[in-house]
Amino acid sequence: MINAIHGSFAGFSENNIYILTSGGVEYSIEISLLDLEEILALSEDERKNLKILTYLVHREDAMLLYGFLREDERKCFIELLTVNGIGAKQALKVLSSMKVEDFLMALDKSDVKKLSKIPGMGPKTAQKLILQLRNVLILESTESDEKKGSVTRSSSEYQDLIDAFVEMGHDRRQVKERIERLLNENELSLYGKSRSEKETFLFQTLIKGN
Repeated sequence: MINAIHGSFAGFSENNIYILTSGGVEYSIEISLLDLEEILALSEDERKNLKILTYLVHREDAMLLYGFLREDERKCFIELLTVNGIGAKQALKVLSSMKVEDFLMALDKSDVKKLSKIPGMGPKTAQKLILQLRNVLILESTESDEKKGSVTRSSSEYQDLIDAFVEMGHDRRQVKERIERLLNENELSLYGKSRSEKETFLFQTLIKGN
């Protein structure tokens, strides 16, 4: 697995950029139009030191390298590939059409109309995306830190616990909301406890269904 390519921008064509590494190897990487626009807007000096996160798609007739400027884009791309009928090209069209946060918001609101505007995406496919990904790719709260509170922000530390309950058949969104509520409601009693102790409390409370 090639996790990332470090190098200088050596050109582009359509959805591909070319990255020249310090070792003299030039990679052709397929990238979203939004990321391409962002790279082209960089200064010449900034283009000399790029880090492109990658995902390798191995087909019978080709090995294709897809690139991303941010981890959330790569995660979104990988999850899109799990949807029946969505290939790498279509997944890249999604990322070329809207920012990840806008895509997640459309999923969160079950906005079939907005998703259907993506090139190559009809209403049926949009509904399929919502059904399969709405509880997998979750839009994080955009509230201010003052409104969210420090305990709620720390709920992301318990991703393994959330994943465990999802594997047991629970709804990801509901588990995440329940953990955040428990952290807020028990802020004082949990103060000063280790992460392991907090995780044990959360697990025992969630498993009891209280």
